[in-house]
Amino acid sequence: MSAGNAVLKPIDSLDLPSVSHSSERIFWEHIYSQYTRAEFIGTDPIIFPSTIEGNKEYISLVSSLFAYGRVNSIQDFLKKFFYRYGNDPFDTDNSEAKLYYRFQTAEDIRLLVTMIKGIYLQYGSVQNFFVNISDSLEKALEGFLDYARGFGAENNAGRGYFFLFPKYGKSGLKRLRMFLRWMVRKDDVDFGLWGAYKTGELLYPPDTHILRFAKNFGIISSEANSHRNARLITDYFKTIDKQDPVKYDFAITRLGMLNSCKFKRSVSCEVCGLKNGCLFN
Repeated sequence: MSAGNAVLKPIDSLDLPSVSHSSERIFWEHIYSQYTRAEFIGTDPIIFPSTIEGNKEYISLVSSLFAYGRVNSIQDFLKKFFYRYGNDPFDTDNSEAKLYYRFQTAEDIRLLVTMIKGIYLQYGSVQNFFVNISDSLEKALEGFLDYARGFGAENNAGRGYFFLFPKYGKSGLKRLRMFLRWMVRKDDVDFGLWGAYKTGELLYPPDTHILRFAKNFGIISSEANSHRNARLITDYFKTIDKQDPVKYDFAITRLGMLNSCKFKRSVSCEVCGLKNGCLFN
C-alpha cells in the first residue's frame, strides 16, 4: 500500500554513542514513538476499519483480506463491498452480486461472505471462533485457515477465494497477521479488541519494508514472504521486547515509506535526523 498523499515530516534526531543491544532498544523505542501515531494511519490499510462504521472486527477482517494492490483500488472495492453486503456480519445479504476484485470473482466474494457470516452466527465473533479452536494463537490461526479452505473446497470455490487463505506455513500470511496485530495489540494505531490472546504470541506480518530491513540487518538471508522469515524477525524483536515484539511493525513500515529509509547506508541518510544514532550506517 502506497503512502498516498501523506506529508513527509522530518524525524526527530537521535544521537546514540554507539550501536549496542541496549542502544538498539533505544532506537526502536524512538522510532515507535515517532511513527505509531493516529496521524499516520492514512498510509496503512488500518485506515479502512478505522473510518468505516460498523462491526469493527468484521470490517477489519474483510479489509485485511483485500489489502493487496493499489490503495485507491482497495478503497474503491471496500466501499462497494460494505455498501453491497453491509457492515453487520449478522445481517449480511450473501446473495449473488456482481462485485469482484482482482483475483476474486463475484462467486468467490459471495462464498467468503457466507463463510464469515456462518462463523458469526455460530460463535458470535471471530475471536470466539479462534478460542474454540485453540488457546494458542498460532494453532487457532492454522485451524481458521483449515476451516476457510475446507469451506471453499466443499463449495467449489475458485482460485481467487483460496488466494485469500493460503495454507498455514506456506507463506508469511502478511494480511492475516496484520489483522491479528490490529485485534490483539492496543495503542494509538491498533484496536486491541481481543483479550483472549497475548501480544507476545503475535508474529510479524512480512511487509516489503519489514523484509528489507531484516535482510539488510542480517536477520534473514532472503526477502521471501515466508513463515520462517516471519518467525526469525519476531525472534529478533523478542530480544528487544519479549512481551510485545510486534509493537514496532507499523513504525518500521512508516520509516521506509515516509522517511525513504533503505535500512542501509544510502543518499537518504544525509537528510535523516537519525543518522548520528542509526542502526543501519
